Amino acid sequence: MNKQDIKTALTVGGVALAVFLGALESTVIGTAMPTVVASLGGIEIYSWSFTAYILAATIMTPIWGKMADIIGRRPAMFGGLSLFLIGSALSGAAQSMPQMIGFRALQGLGAAALFPVGVTILADLLTLEQRAKMIGIFSGMWAIASLMGPVVGGYLTTYLVWRWCFYLSLPFGILSFILIWWSYSEKYGRREEIRLDYQGTLTISIALVLLLLVVERSTHLSPLPIIGGVAVCLVLIFIFVRIEKKHADPLIPLEIFDNRIVMLTILHGFIAMMALIGSMSFLPLFVQAVIGTNAVEAGEILIPYILPWTVSSIAGGHLMLRYGYRPLALVGMAGMTIGAAILANVSVESTKIELSFGIGLMGMGGGLTIATMMLAAQHAVARTRVGVATSTVMFARNIGAAIGTASMGTIMNWRLRDLLSGAPPELSEFARNLEISSIVRPETRAALSPGAANFLQQALAGSLKWSFRFVLVTVVVATIISLFIPAGSAHDLTHPDHQRPSTPSIIGDH
Repeated sequence: MNKQDIKTALTVGGVALAVFLGALESTVIGTAMPTVVASLGGIEIYSWSFTAYILAATIMTPIWGKMADIIGRRPAMFGGLSLFLIGSALSGAAQSMPQMIGFRALQGLGAAALFPVGVTILADLLTLEQRAKMIGIFSGMWAIASLMGPVVGGYLTTYLVWRWCFYLSLPFGILSFILIWWSYSEKYGRREEIRLDYQGTLTISIALVLLLLVVERSTHLSPLPIIGGVAVCLVLIFIFVRIEKKHADPLIPLEIFDNRIVMLTILHGFIAMMALIGSMSFLPLFVQAVIGTNAVEAGEILIPYILPWTVSSIAGGHLMLRYGYRPLALVGMAGMTIGAAILANVSVESTKIELSFGIGLMGMGGGLTIATMMLAAQHAVARTRVGVATSTVMFARNIGAAIGTASMGTIMNWRLRDLLSGAPPELSEFARNLEISSIVRPETRAALSPGAANFLQQALAGSLKWSFRFVLVTVVVATIISLFIPAGSAHDLTHPDHQRPSTPSIIGDH
């Protein structure tokens, strides 16, 4: 192995470590937050520690992608990684819940760069064949983070202190920083003339903050504020489009939407992630609340989701080169459709085996389509547009995931309230407040009479069934979108920029 091969391996390792940190963060912190509340107080605002992170990360995703294209991959990656590590250190040192919320927002600002800029570096560094083989590695890291995160978070919280859940990122983040700094020098330098799109950035940021707040709080708002908030968002998006058309160097160049593959990837990702993340969020609730298990057993239902995703993404990377993007997308969506149909028919008689089969098919479909379509979008544009294409796809998927999860929650609450309207008197408190967290507690249900417990079980199953019907509808829409993916080999659909021999992007010492 020569020096260049070593540097390539180190760069890939550094990027992989950064992406892994971003994936691990949410699962580790989620386990620790109840203990954080007990330590810092502020339970009435603690949910904002998650909301602030999501808001900041979603807003910054397209901004980091644009920055990677105009000032370079290295500054964008180091800037995002630095903010993430500073936010992690400060979150670990927080002395109050308002401080925690602010530091989590800072952490989210940096986390938004890790995946889009990281995979943009790989798009510059590796050929299509090499990147197709890398899909399995990154999917495996996501799977490991999903499985290890709760365990690691629980261990650190129980045997050390919750602050180490945040400090855990520091040594690995610093190592990632050093690896990329030493081994990677980019092929495309900083633009000499940089015209930042301040108006467009501010407009879309305000629209996103408003949209995500409406989505996050939809279950607590009446229809009028929701409709008003969505209407204002649409107006701001219209203004944003007008700004982007006129700006010499827009935040999101609208011409990338003229590219059929990129446009279909954005639409498919937006709709598909509504179903995939929504199902992943609500299936454990069904297992715990309807079948009647503890939180650990409920979480285990996601193993049949994560493992097929990983295996199918590895296989998809190899099959993509032989058969092209379209066949893989259609096979993946067929699996998702069957899986969603199984979940859409859940009832109190549903078993964990049945649910595992349904969510397993969903995971298989996600593995075949999500990573494959990202590669398709990246290789469909010029190298100088890879950053903005990657971040725009990620941005659409993040928004879709947020809207899908919130929509399922709204549907569940609406249907549950309706079903509980005829509940026995001892369930009247549940019917008024719809406190799901209290409903699923074993001690709460144990205190109910057999008739009331059975009524509550039927109501929960019925309400979640409607949520999974929403998933089926979104999967059908995503399947229709995938029908329009162009046929042909991956190389035939690749932009000429990626087909020309390229100079290695990791030459030079630092």
